[in-house]
Order: sequence, then C-alpha cells, then structure tokens
Amino acid sequence: MKFISAFLLAIILILNGTTTGYAASIESLPQVHGEAAYLIDVKSGQTLFIKNPDEPLAPASTTKIMTGLLALENGNLNDTVTVSSTMLNNKLVYGTQIYLMPGEKMQLKDLLYAMFLNSANDAAVTIAEHIGGDLPHFVTMMNQRALEIGATHTNFLNASGLTQAGHVTTAHDLALIARVAYQNPLFAQYVRTKSQAISRSKPDLPALMVNENKLLWKDSSVDGIKTGYTAAAENCLVASVTKDGRQFIGVILKSPGREIYTDMQDMFEYGFTQFKETVLKPSGAVLSTITVDNEPVNLILDRPIYITQKLDDQSSTLNLQVMPTSTSPLVSVKEGQVVAQVKVLDGNTLLDTFPLKSAKTIQPQTQKKTGILNYLLWIGGIMLCLGVAMSFTLGLRLKANRLYRRQVRLARRRESNS
Repeated sequence: MKFISAFLLAIILILNGTTTGYAASIESLPQVHGEAAYLIDVKSGQTLFIKNPDEPLAPASTTKIMTGLLALENGNLNDTVTVSSTMLNNKLVYGTQIYLMPGEKMQLKDLLYAMFLNSANDAAVTIAEHIGGDLPHFVTMMNQRALEIGATHTNFLNASGLTQAGHVTTAHDLALIARVAYQNPLFAQYVRTKSQAISRSKPDLPALMVNENKLLWKDSSVDGIKTGYTAAAENCLVASVTKDGRQFIGVILKSPGREIYTDMQDMFEYGFTQFKETVLKPSGAVLSTITVDNEPVNLILDRPIYITQKLDDQSSTLNLQVMPTSTSPLVSVKEGQVVAQVKVLDGNTLLDTFPLKSAKTIQPQTQKKTGILNYLLWIGGIMLCLGVAMSFTLGLRLKANRLYRRQVRLARRRESNS
C-alpha cells in the first residue's frame, strides 16, 4: 500500500511538474488581446511571434503606411498639390480630417505630416490623387506594390483605410509592408515625428499635427509607425522599436481597447529577452565564385546577413540560395558589378534578397588583344615618326656638309687664281 501511495505521489509530482513547465512556457509568450498579431525582426526579417497571422482583417488607418510609401517613392516633397473637389464627396472623405477645401494648395511634405501624424483622411485622398492621377489608379499602384513586397493576402480598395467591404490585409502582410516602408529614410523620419506645424492658406484651419501613436510619447525606444481605428476594424497598431542596435516591428489588429499599447510593449519585451541576433554572413563575405573568361571571380556581399535565434535554441539556421542575374555566360565583368543575388530563406519563407558583386574586373580577350595591338601601333607610330625625323635631320646635315665643302673649294680656287 505504501508502495502504491508513493508511486501515485510520484506520478502526481511528475504531472504537476510537467504542467507547471508547460504553463511557464505559455506564460512567457505575450498575451495579446487583439484578433491578430505579428512581431518581426527588421534586420533578419525573421518572425518572432504570431497570432492568427494570415487572417484577413480591416486595417483602418494603418493603410496609410502604403499610401505614404508610394508618395515618397513616386513624388517630390516640394510638389505643390491642388486639392480637388473630391473633398466634397462625403462617401470618400469623412472621419478624421484637416478640412481641406477644393482649390487649396499645399506642399506634399505637409500633406504627409497631416496623414502620418494626424491620420487625416482628406490628406490621404489628396495625396493619392496627386501621385496616381486618380483614386482607382492609385489603388492599383497600392496592390501592385503590396505584391512586390510579398503581401499576397492584401487587397486595398482605398488610400485612407476607411471601412469598405473587401479592403483587407493580414498581420503578416502588414508587418512585411511596414518593414519595407521603414527602410525608406524619409518614411522613418515622418513616422517618428511627434508633432509638426504645417502651412495652411487660412489661419483658422488646423496647422499643428500631433502624432496619435501613444507609445511614441511614452517610450523613447519606440520610433513609429501608425495607429488606426474604425468601428469595424477596432483598434489597430503598427509600431517600431529600436534598442541596443536591434529593431522590431510589431502589428496588432482588431484589439478591443487601449490595452493594445501594453500588449505591443509585451511583444517587444518578448523579442528583446527571448531572442538573440547575430551576423550570419558579414559584409564583404565571399558567397560564391563564378568563371569569367576562364578566370575565377569571387562574388561578395555589400551588407551583412543577420540571423535571429531563440536563446534556448541556437540550432536553427537560414538557407542561402545564390541565383545569377543572367543565364548567359559572362565574358567580362567590372569590379563592383552586380552579377548575382542571394535569396535568404527561413524554411520555405523568403526573408530577403541581397545583391552579390564582382570582386574584380575581367576584360574579354578581344578587348585585351585590341589593347595590345593599339599599344604596338602606338609604339610603331612613335618609332616611325622618330625615323622620319632622324632621316630629315640627317638629310639636312648632308646637304649642309656638301654646301660647306663647295664653298671651301671655291675659296681655294679664288686664292690660286690670285
């Protein structure tokens, strides 16, 4: 009986220990109240935390991340933009505004401050019309850029993020879009700006734009990106944090309330405390070698490849696939010329693509032969010129000698006759 009691007690302890350990591992994960969430390491592109990452959801004003990226890629900050009559269409323009009026003129840089900081929907529509010519074309540009980035579950229907059936993205897609956007220095500058005064045509119109991202004001390590809210989308937040040389971007969609900010901080803390970031391949590393005109040429990285690993699991790695930029064999190459690219994959997921550059210059044989022939012709020309010059000089000397001897003979004859 004692043996059975001891055995049962041991089983209970084992089960309790297992349960406690499992609970601890669960508790170490961020508790996110939103419907979907995503945490990505910006340098490596690797995923650190997910919750319903591919669920299609309304993005609200986080849509403006794509609107702003396209404006910065295709526009000029000093462009003068004339506001159109679309501002009078309350089906396209409503909600948060800076009350733009048809005919009003503003610089693109000020419209971007209004859109990024104040989340002004009228500014977003005006930017879209300026960059795309009209709203439908700009929306096409948005979806094309999303596909280029790899956001394959995204379907934009407007530039502001106002509720529209079918206007959806996912936490995963939004993280990819935000990561690419933040690599644009102007974008990063805008989304980390806390407040900015803009120029308006009338003194009674809103001119001080204040960033609605509460984390930006609360946490000095937070440096952007964008908030969003509609009744359908609920609270949405995309945020960036940079600390000790590491940067994460977090996404939370459809959160019920203001706990979205503390949930985002918990996600960031999880990334900093549970993961380690190291250099997988340093800048200047030789990743492959090709043959050009029968000579080996090293292909090198011009920036490092990073890897992010769980602290308790350092066995994970990334796959590197080198792909040439051309299928035809090269007969010449210049130092620094991009001749291949390396795809960085985490399993089957493409994280990034890096250019590979030639480490030296190789000239084609015909060019080498032509160069040698030109050199020989140049030397031959010089020798010919020198020969002509020497022959001419020698001829002058002979002629002068003959003239001198003739003068001497004439002088002697005159002396003998006298």
